[in-house]
Amino acid sequence: MKKNILLAIATLVASTSAFAHPGHGLESGFAAGFLHPLTGWDHLLVMLSLGVWAARRPQGQGWQLPVMFVVAMAIAAFTAMSWLSASLAELLVAASVLVMGGLLLAEVALSRGIQLAGVAVIAAAHGYLHGVELGSHWTALAGMVLATALLHGLGWWLGRQTQPWVQSASKLLGGLMLVFGASLLWA
Repeated sequence: MKKNILLAIATLVASTSAFAHPGHGLESGFAAGFLHPLTGWDHLLVMLSLGVWAARRPQGQGWQLPVMFVVAMAIAAFTAMSWLSASLAELLVAASVLVMGGLLLAEVALSRGIQLAGVAVIAAAHGYLHGVELGSHWTALAGMVLATALLHGLGWWLGRQTQPWVQSASKLLGGLMLVFGASLLWA
């Protein structure tokens, strides 16, 4: 039985995309940019989990993490859209899914500086890849930034819920993200 489960997991992992952030087939414009974060599992999971995780930081501290993410992502996307090409960002995006899943599962106390620096690196990797993918479609970037902020807000709201099922769902999400992130890194 265990061998069958491991074989099934290996098959699923082997069949994933070679990149953490494949193209989503979107054209250009604000609506395409807005839908972009909603159509890629990497972006959707990291945005929601960051909102949940940030909401669970001590009172008055967590709000800075989603704001840092949106700003760093937009700056990195702008940089990529202006003149650079993708490189190490693919690996960092895959790792971000894994890291955010682990942060949802573990109750680890991190210093404020490490939280902000980690979020900035994750955001920059996502923004860089999105910027490369979006080309010079500036309205798409605006839509993507707005959708990212809304996903963080939804995650924040979920993270503030105190019902036991929400806490359990958060742990389940963290575990699924660990598996998904590992599969992206393995691919």
